[in-house]
Amino acid sequence: MRKLTELPSEADAGHLVDRLLVAGIDSEIRTRAPWEVWVLDDDDLPRAAQLIADFKPGERAPDVVRAAAELRKERERRQSRAGRRMVVVADRWRGGSVDTLGPVTLFLVVGSVLVALYSDFGDPATMTIQNLSIEPWDSYEFLGKVQDGEVWRLVTPMFIHFGPLHLLFNCMWAWQLGRQIEHNHGPLTMIGLVLLSEIPGGLGQYLVTGPNFGGMSGVVYGLFGFVWMQARYAPARGYQIDDRTTAMIMVWFVACATGLLGPIANIGHAGGLVAGLLAGLPAYVGHLRDRIEEPEFAAGNWASINVRGGRRLARQFFTPYVPLWFLLLAVVVIALDL
Repeated sequence: MRKLTELPSEADAGHLVDRLLVAGIDSEIRTRAPWEVWVLDDDDLPRAAQLIADFKPGERAPDVVRAAAELRKERERRQSRAGRRMVVVADRWRGGSVDTLGPVTLFLVVGSVLVALYSDFGDPATMTIQNLSIEPWDSYEFLGKVQDGEVWRLVTPMFIHFGPLHLLFNCMWAWQLGRQIEHNHGPLTMIGLVLLSEIPGGLGQYLVTGPNFGGMSGVVYGLFGFVWMQARYAPARGYQIDDRTTAMIMVWFVACATGLLGPIANIGHAGGLVAGLLAGLPAYVGHLRDRIEEPEFAAGNWASINVRGGRRLARQFFTPYVPLWFLLLAVVVIALDL
């Protein structure tokens, strides 16, 4: 996939995509203002470059629009026929529609609810909490129970929640993010992300504060980091998370780190975020490679001429490196808690 050009209006970008499709070249629109047109197959780039030489923004060809619409309808018919033959097997393995809960996400939500009910929302006096914590709260032996074979304790603290709001927040985000991962990457990837997000962060939290912590927030931040990387840098995979949601999740991350909201397992949060971002690193590397090959502000292109001031500064030095800013923020939170 390579960027072909940028256009100042969505209508022009859409019409160019139609012209490319009629010429047998698949493309798509990415980002907004300016609207970027990307060619999906690198081998089609030379032909696309020749076609764009004759493209005039503002002009419309109704016959091209109709032809492109017919081509899309025919593709949809073919895909629908092929999809009906595969839907049963695919849905069983990948957790069905993106609007349904996959098996791993369902297990996380149901398990958290049951543990909350059986433990009176994290009452340390209950055996449920003592059996699911990384170590019993009165234990002074480093990972004694884990070394004795109770290795599940490295994972089960994520099912412990201290209050209804804590439970509701984590289950809501696990459902929102986990179903996308199971739908697009499957349950094995989801399991791997859960383990990668929970175990290192949980061990770090245990080393600093002891065993009296719990919650699925570290896992949630791991899922968030992975989904955000996919949605931002590999949009063709179908992940979705908007800027408002991203800002809200990261503001909550910072608010928790301030200590104003009470004792919170911030190292678990930060460890999960780092794990999710690292798991999504291949998508980011592909983005950086495309950026090097096709610089956004190459001499003479639309962005170089029209994007100025603070907007240009942000797009050159901040926006492309948001994952690095997230990682830096996580490192700061860990350092403050040590």
